Amino acid sequence: MVCPSGSRCGWWRWVVTFATFGQFFLTLGPLFNFSILFVSLQEDFHSSSALTGWLGSLSLALACIASPLCSLLTHKLSSRTVAILGVIAFCAGLLTTSFVPVPSLGYAFFTFSILTGVGANLATTASLALLLDWFAKANFSRASALAQMGSTFGMLAFSPLLTAFITHYGWRNALRILSGGILVIGIVDGLLLADPPSTEDYARAPDESPGDEKHELESMVPGKQVHDDGCIEGTDDDARETDDKTTDNEEANISNQGSLKVGDERHFRGRLISALTNPEAWAWHFAAVFSFLGWTFFNTNYANYLDGLDLDSNRIASVIVYFALAELGGKFLIAVIGDRLPFLYLYLLMASCLLGTVVLGFLTIAKTFGVMVLLAVVSGVLRSGVYAAQFTAAAELFHGQYGTNGVMVITLVPSGIGVLISAPLAGAIYDVTGDYVLSLLVIAALFVCASAAYIFIPVRRRINQAVHVV
Repeated sequence: MVCPSGSRCGWWRWVVTFATFGQFFLTLGPLFNFSILFVSLQEDFHSSSALTGWLGSLSLALACIASPLCSLLTHKLSSRTVAILGVIAFCAGLLTTSFVPVPSLGYAFFTFSILTGVGANLATTASLALLLDWFAKANFSRASALAQMGSTFGMLAFSPLLTAFITHYGWRNALRILSGGILVIGIVDGLLLADPPSTEDYARAPDESPGDEKHELESMVPGKQVHDDGCIEGTDDDARETDDKTTDNEEANISNQGSLKVGDERHFRGRLISALTNPEAWAWHFAAVFSFLGWTFFNTNYANYLDGLDLDSNRIASVIVYFALAELGGKFLIAVIGDRLPFLYLYLLMASCLLGTVVLGFLTIAKTFGVMVLLAVVSGVLRSGVYAAQFTAAAELFHGQYGTNGVMVITLVPSGIGVLISAPLAGAIYDVTGDYVLSLLVIAALFVCASAAYIFIPVRRRINQAVHVV
């Protein structure tokens, strides 16, 4: 990043963190409140619950599954451009959905599900991948957790906003208002997304002393003056000249262990093949599918489950708010202490799933409002372990092998598959049994499978290490 004074600054990484927060807030916030729009769509189009629900489910799934498309685009365009294109596509989806005629709800699968889902993916994945480039050496756990808090804040903010717009202007005008506002704010926010100052990972740990950082930067950029704020004084031509001098060495040392852009482009196909044949990657894929299949229950079927306990609408809303606030608190806690964990982030994901089985067991027997609030708080905190640490865990395990875009694909595609399967699976079991008890038990079993898949990765690595030592 070139600062206004002409110097290249590392502190801009926190601006990128804020901008990534904004992308999550503006795109995933409305999608996480689809249940509010659900009621209006069903009343207007007289459609079934299953058909109407698939609009939101498919959109959320594409917000993850479309990550390979984002990866391909970022090889041709800058992350900033891809993110802005994502905001435009997202807003186009909201706007065109408002013109879908009755009773042609099928058109909304393109206008809403595909456009908003793909748009949200481009905006969030491109910005988060850029964030990983900025924080590849340190603090990515903190930065990613802060950025992903945007989706939870968006869920809390857009819930009353969307409700008020629908109440006063109708759902069609509400989508038009949202599309216009998100478009303007999203593009301005996207302009803050900038590439790191060089192909070298610029991030530094927070406990590094200014003197050490200054000394290291001076050794990296000889002949340039390094200020106490971490900026390297020099013109754009000087910066380009320095980068050009290191290009040959970078290309000569590119291998599957690195995240340089040149390496990402040259080894993209090789990394894809490696990911498809790596047992650890497959274990990660299955674990992510199972864990998100379970935790998505709280996005799609939780309100219906609470309604089956004869709670009124106000109490149901209160339980969901407690759940969201607890998840937000969990993400904030991970942002504060995440970079100081004495173990792999993978174990945080595993603990989230294992403890989640206990909560699901209590949900099968819980009946009172007070108990439901308590379980909602515990569930929110546990889910934050998966939602806030998944990118960090994937980066810790696979970034050196598959690079930034590889981490995004490995993280998001299986997560999206789990989101896509969750609603119809829980709904089908409910239609057969008449309650959610069996659904909760099935999800608990899937959490156990996810934990087993997670633990397979470090166990296999220790076995391989022991074999190599012998």
